[in-house]
Amino acid sequence: MKTSTPFALTLAGLISVSANPIVRSNKWKRADLQGLDFEIINLARNLESLELNYWNQGLKNFTESDLDNAGYQGFRQYLELFRDQEIAHFTVLNEAAGEGFENCTYTFPVTTPYDLLSVAQVVTTVGEGAFIGGIANLTDSPARQTGGTIIGNEARQNSLLRQFLGLDYFNAVNFDTPLTASQAYSLAAPFIDCPSSNPPINFHKIPPLMANFTSGSTPHSPGDEISIMWDSSSVYLGNDVHINFLGDVYSIPQPLNQTGDGSGTTTLPMGINGTSFLVATNFEGGGPIPDKQNFAIGYVIVA
Repeated sequence: MKTSTPFALTLAGLISVSANPIVRSNKWKRADLQGLDFEIINLARNLESLELNYWNQGLKNFTESDLDNAGYQGFRQYLELFRDQEIAHFTVLNEAAGEGFENCTYTFPVTTPYDLLSVAQVVTTVGEGAFIGGIANLTDSPARQTGGTIIGNEARQNSLLRQFLGLDYFNAVNFDTPLTASQAYSLAAPFIDCPSSNPPINFHKIPPLMANFTSGSTPHSPGDEISIMWDSSSVYLGNDVHINFLGDVYSIPQPLNQTGDGSGTTTLPMGINGTSFLVATNFEGGGPIPDKQNFAIGYVIVA
């Protein structure tokens, strides 16, 4: 949907009153975060810094006229709102994770207003999935509570972006899709180049997998073909490897037909909506895919 709403008109006034909201928390500090708790919060800090820089770049590169002329009337006010929300998220997480974080260099494949919204809906899907997955492994109660409050915000951003893009307003039908820390980090990693002095992100980095529909049209249907590509010089996919589609709370395996060196095809299974994450794996069990059995990861936009 590319039209403004009565809510959009009233929002302009709200933004002028509550610009740059900085939420500060004394619920926990770096000294209270140990082991995995710190590693998860440090990853979350990096993801929120990425999102903050994404919206800042959008505001710098696209005027209100650019967005309006592309059919996204009234969207710039949401850019400002999203930027302010990420300032709040980053501030809380940065205070919790402690000193030592310097801004990274962020490079995004965005040259048009459409790119800005399209990539953003993937970024917010990753952010939401990261927090859902991360909360399950946090032992610190205030950290879990703060992560929970951010999830809802990420989901609302994502739904609005999808509405402006004309996609299904509901990214997932019943449940939002959790990601492991390694999966979330790996999906964001191509955009990030951080100083070596920053606290490292100590999660497994999964190589990228490129996926694109080669049949059907949005919204896609079960059975539509998807081309798969990976860097065969660094990723070996044996004959026992298949593609797991992560969507809703499902992890649905589909055969991978390897058609060449670093290329293959698969098909969309039933039960997948919105933006689905694809993992090349030989894992046959239930629950999250173990880190070292995530051989490559990517995504497709189904509906």
